[in-house]
Amino acid sequence: SPSIIRAGYNLPIDFVEQFIRRRRFIARPFKKAIDEGEFSQWNSEQCASVLTDLGDVVLGKCIAFRNSQSLPGEEPVTEPLQVVAFESDNRHVAATYSGSPLTRSKEVVLEPELFAQYYGDRPILREEVPLANAPAQCLNALLAIEDSKFLEHSGISLSSIARAGWSIIRHRRVTQGGSTLTQQTVKNFFLTEERKLSRKIPEFFMALLLEGRLDKDRILEIYINTIYMGQNGVFEVRGFGSAARHYFGTDLQDLDLPQCALIAGVLNSPGLYDPFNKPENALKRRNRVLEKMRELNFIDQEELTTALATPLPSKPQRGLTEPAPYFVQTVRRILQDKGIDESEGLRIYTTLDLRAQEAAFQAVREGLDRLETKDKKIVKLKEQGKNLEAVLLSSDPATGFVQALVGGRGFKRSPYNRAFDSQRQVGSVMKPFVFLTALEALDKAGKPYNSLTLIDDEVFTHKYAGQTWSPRNYDAKYRGQVPLYYALKESLNAATARLGIDIGLGNIVDTAKRMGIQSKLSDFPALTLGAFELHPWEVLQSYGAIANLGRRVPVVFVLRVEDLGGDLLFEVESEPEQTVAPENVSQLIGMMEQVLISGTGGAARAMGFMHPAAGKTGTTNDKKDAWFGGFTPHHNAVVWVGYDDNTPHGLTGSSGAVPIWAKYMLAYATTFPPTPFPVPEGNEKLLVSVDLQNALGILPNENQLVEPIELIFRKGTEFSPPPPPDATATPFPYKPGGN
Repeated sequence: SPSIIRAGYNLPIDFVEQFIRRRRFIARPFKKAIDEGEFSQWNSEQCASVLTDLGDVVLGKCIAFRNSQSLPGEEPVTEPLQVVAFESDNRHVAATYSGSPLTRSKEVVLEPELFAQYYGDRPILREEVPLANAPAQCLNALLAIEDSKFLEHSGISLSSIARAGWSIIRHRRVTQGGSTLTQQTVKNFFLTEERKLSRKIPEFFMALLLEGRLDKDRILEIYINTIYMGQNGVFEVRGFGSAARHYFGTDLQDLDLPQCALIAGVLNSPGLYDPFNKPENALKRRNRVLEKMRELNFIDQEELTTALATPLPSKPQRGLTEPAPYFVQTVRRILQDKGIDESEGLRIYTTLDLRAQEAAFQAVREGLDRLETKDKKIVKLKEQGKNLEAVLLSSDPATGFVQALVGGRGFKRSPYNRAFDSQRQVGSVMKPFVFLTALEALDKAGKPYNSLTLIDDEVFTHKYAGQTWSPRNYDAKYRGQVPLYYALKESLNAATARLGIDIGLGNIVDTAKRMGIQSKLSDFPALTLGAFELHPWEVLQSYGAIANLGRRVPVVFVLRVEDLGGDLLFEVESEPEQTVAPENVSQLIGMMEQVLISGTGGAARAMGFMHPAAGKTGTTNDKKDAWFGGFTPHHNAVVWVGYDDNTPHGLTGSSGAVPIWAKYMLAYATTFPPTPFPVPEGNEKLLVSVDLQNALGILPNENQLVEPIELIFRKGTEFSPPPPPDATATPFPYKPGGN
């Protein structure tokens, strides 16, 4: 998707510089006109001389640029000049500007970038280049080393066939090729790579047929656009155009003589002549191409001498490691469901953010590696051949745009997409919907529930449909009466179950559906503790609705689909729907913030993630599933950890899922400023002092009788006793039941 940059973002200047290098923008000096596909980098003095409205901000560098193409869905127009101004550390965005003259803007946009390309199910990078755009030196280099008689023969070369035949007689197998470029084109399109006579015979006759139907230019154009040129991660590099970008980071038409010679040399055996992995072989091969060009008078001696002295490219361009295979799988499934035909070729604009995806992949990999080397039970299971798996999904809660999707630890080993296809028990991840339902209801005294309403945390037995059910707390301890927020942050089963039964199980089902859960839910009492299965994407969608203050928006993977002619086939239409009063959701967020501050999600703070955030852990009773769903005002992410065969792993949401979530959020969500959650006009945030000893009847920490915390309430909420007029802290009732 397009990358958005706004003032206040924690985004190093390297991010913009790398984008500009990848797009091959042309540098322009300060105060020179900047056209599309050009940029200029200014020092702090130059920035200050051009930009206004900066106040006391001390500037570092600025980057000015014009995108080189229009964004999806826009008519081709001249892109406005955009400027990103950085603070003196060149790590924080001070301001953004656009237009002419430059004025402060809400944001600047970096155009979408290609991250994957497929032909059928094969990951292939290929750029179609008209023969007229290929440099003559590249074509001459190809003919010199592969088929110098191409323009003269009729598809086959009898002299080459004779040499190849003599080799077969001597070695009793195929040891050298006798193929012309026409034969190689036939092989690439219709045959296999087998070096057998049974394959060479049909190739011989098919080459004659091809020459009878196509002219030389068309055959050569097909060849240079389809020949295998190497590997970029899991992606095959096909054709000269993609090879130029892979090996040199530039367009084919910009290659010089030694670069053309290397391209022509590599194609005979890309693995053997890879300039990055086997530079000695590559250098010898390139020089052999140059010498052949000299023998055929394609170049003169001076050109040969200069080219031979030119070094090879020193390092590969940015490698594609198929960064989002599960994401791509999901997108293609969505296209199939919409009846969009892939056979004629598509250009698909997605919601993927490559920075988020890379951070998610690293967090999952490192988190699972840590558990499989540090956790004794997981280590033993690993020794038995069991591989722990994980899912990480993230999105923008305001739009539902999915920015990262990791459906397992390795797509090649297991293409099963756990984020989309699996359904797992969610455990306590369900509890926020129980508490949100309560915030919409009245307690037994006829008053609205709030974060300090006392509920019973006691052993009880519930009878229904001829059955009995007795929920138990994880630590087997019961605290008597507890405030609502405390029951949520400590994930108390007995208190949550009692609350859920009191407010109505059917109401909880209704709330969950309104927030975006689509799987079937039954109004059994175990519903309150998450004893049912959901898809991870449903958890992401419903938690996004919480982060979005009750505005539900479906998760989105595809923004726009065009055919290769640019005609629109699909464009997303997704409007948020307010399904729960924001005043109620805001109170829930205040309670869920305590989960990270002092509750079951505290490991995230211990790992250093200090941005305002809210969330909930989830652990199933049998310890088969560990979850954490959490969000900031800007970003939403869900993590699941478990085994595909439901082997109990002994992990909790705190020990299994929270560390992966925190690792990811530290890498990506800290891009956004640490802004607090918005508080609706009908609510207020108050600092309250909770007497844990008296209110709970226990003493969790002998050195902390009073816990000062911030919670959110509806304006006009009545407390007992009422707060003093000028107090900065609202005292919690000191006697249980005082609410």
